[in-house]
Amino acid sequence: MCAILTSKLDSAIQEIVADLPPDMAVIAVGGYGRGELSLFSDVDLMLLHDRRHPGDAASALFRPLWDAGLRVGHSVRHIAEATVAARSAFDTYTTLLTSRWLGGDPDLFDRLRRTVASVTRARPLRNHLVAAERERRRRQPYLVMEADVKAGRGGLRTLHGFEWERRREEMIGRFSPPPGPEEAEARRVLLAVRNALHAAAGRAHDSFTYELRERAARWLGTDRYELATRLVAATQQVDRLASIRWPELLVEPRRNERKRRRRRSPRPGDRVTPEELASLLRGGERDRHNLLPTLEELIPQWPRILASPQVEPFHDHPVVAHLWRTVDEMQSLVRDDRHWATIAAEVGSEDLLTLAAFLHDIGKGQGGDHASIGARITRDLAARLGISGSDGQLLEAAVRHHLLLARTATHRDLDDPAVIDDVARTVGSLRLLQVLYLLTVADSRATGRGVWNRWKEVLVRTLFLRVANRLGAGEPLRHGTTRKEILAVAGPDRRHEIESHLDALPDEYLLSNTVTDVLWHLEVMAGLTGGFRLDWQAGDVVDTAVVVGRGRPDLRRLVTQSFAANGIDVLEARMTTRGDGAVLDTFRLRPDRKGGSIDPLQWESVRADLRAALDGNLDLGEKVGARLAAYASVTPPPIPPSVEIEAEDGGEAVIRVQCADRIGRLAEVVAALEDAGLEIRLAKVDGRSGVAVDVFHVRGIPEHSGGATDSLARELLAAIRP
Repeated sequence: MCAILTSKLDSAIQEIVADLPPDMAVIAVGGYGRGELSLFSDVDLMLLHDRRHPGDAASALFRPLWDAGLRVGHSVRHIAEATVAARSAFDTYTTLLTSRWLGGDPDLFDRLRRTVASVTRARPLRNHLVAAERERRRRQPYLVMEADVKAGRGGLRTLHGFEWERRREEMIGRFSPPPGPEEAEARRVLLAVRNALHAAAGRAHDSFTYELRERAARWLGTDRYELATRLVAATQQVDRLASIRWPELLVEPRRNERKRRRRRSPRPGDRVTPEELASLLRGGERDRHNLLPTLEELIPQWPRILASPQVEPFHDHPVVAHLWRTVDEMQSLVRDDRHWATIAAEVGSEDLLTLAAFLHDIGKGQGGDHASIGARITRDLAARLGISGSDGQLLEAAVRHHLLLARTATHRDLDDPAVIDDVARTVGSLRLLQVLYLLTVADSRATGRGVWNRWKEVLVRTLFLRVANRLGAGEPLRHGTTRKEILAVAGPDRRHEIESHLDALPDEYLLSNTVTDVLWHLEVMAGLTGGFRLDWQAGDVVDTAVVVGRGRPDLRRLVTQSFAANGIDVLEARMTTRGDGAVLDTFRLRPDRKGGSIDPLQWESVRADLRAALDGNLDLGEKVGARLAAYASVTPPPIPPSVEIEAEDGGEAVIRVQCADRIGRLAEVVAALEDAGLEIRLAKVDGRSGVAVDVFHVRGIPEHSGGATDSLARELLAAIRP
């Protein structure tokens, strides 16, 4: 595509300048000079002259291009001015290194080239290119999925540096080998992706952003995953070639030089011990670069893993970059934080934690369940490394169950003893639980923006502590409270009130609430005079709200709509209906656009909106829509929704909804569930970089009816608007 665009434009410009005076020349510079013209690239041209004034030549050259709608990066320079610019401005110098003559006086262009050659002999180039590459790596320590194919790490600008060096060598009379097949293929892929992004965006756009991938892939006649795979392979290849061409990029900071000298770089065929492998994995860019051939020997699947993308929008990095970052996050945990370091010390092996961090996603890109596949790869690797016995089994189990704590904490009811028992049975030992805990944190931190936050940290820590106690670490933890404890605090005068309240609620209510919670709920319920009552408390991590009401089946959807309309995110909702029909719902909340506690004015606005909506004086759906429109510029891309329903005994089910996150999404799903006649017992909301992963524990599913769950899934999908 670039060659076609360049050739067509060359022909058009040569027609325009056919009658150019003999002391003028038209020069293609920049991307156009390199023959890398993309669909919406600037057309970089220089009108070079050797006269006092160029007259109307510039207008005659540029106006037809402007009239055609092209973005022309233009300059008009006397040959002397061009010489000065080449000597003084590095960007101009590199632009002229790859310039091309298009028309006019060829002798004038030759004079310019001789000037550039003379500048080349005196101007250092390598140091500047290495510094620019170092800056790219400083800004972007790991390769990313949303790669900037032009200016980002592993992008075209690095390849331009290779080309500028080759041109410089040629100009000073040295032999410079042409680009090898790996470099040529990477350049071809990067340029193809750049053109596809331009076509998909309808404008100049060089980042492989999530919302453009499907359209870009279709434009190239492939699918999104295959295109992402090609791009990951290309950026990794460019990054690797830069490390080979400029090995000074891999020099570690002075404070790490002594440590680095103690590590040997393995050669092909060398036997590597587990300790050596872990040490190299923890090393800097040089160690990891030198380790690649060894990894190919140790892990037969490595070439496929190396090019594996991650297509979910909440993943910042391709698989291998994510593995490197997880290792670094694990190091940061165990060395810089007392809480995590204490747990790591109890595990007793930093090497084991390093290997677990590196191997946890090693099964991706193979097809199938990556945790199970990764466990098999880990078992084989452990055998090659000589890791046997309990450490080998623990490493394999850590990879197999590396998602267990995160998924349980964000999807299941942590106040249900059966959930804790199930995790304890799966894990089986305190040491594996500690490894999984550290791995969960490192993995989440390394995944992407928004994946790890304070609320998720609370959930995972709570799960860890409860399972640890179930496995015998410390005094047993008992969830919730008992009637006796509540009565002891409240006093005998409130026995009837408390007994009536508890008798009207399911048994799980006591499991999920403390004495303080129960007394707060009673206080709020006692003040219920109209259709609802709302109260809230600020917390260290999130705020908590209690909503009680009766006689309004639409109360829950209105509550969730009012939160959305007033800039409040729901993280968790525990929804309960008493035997007398009264609703008692607890919400864990935070502001949706900033941290900290929710402003009291927001609470007052929520209360006022609820009252107006219940009275029929406010359409909360319209207010949510207005807020959504106000944030239209940051609305995430459409993501195909999915619904999974796991039926349980007694008509209960766990419903997992994944879709694009946006303002009002939770209210929409709550309304769909209520329209389906389901009672929501617990809702857990997990929003990460534009993706909502919401889990609802519901009652009212017809038992032993696969058709009913399939029908419900279709209804929910239809209700979740793109």
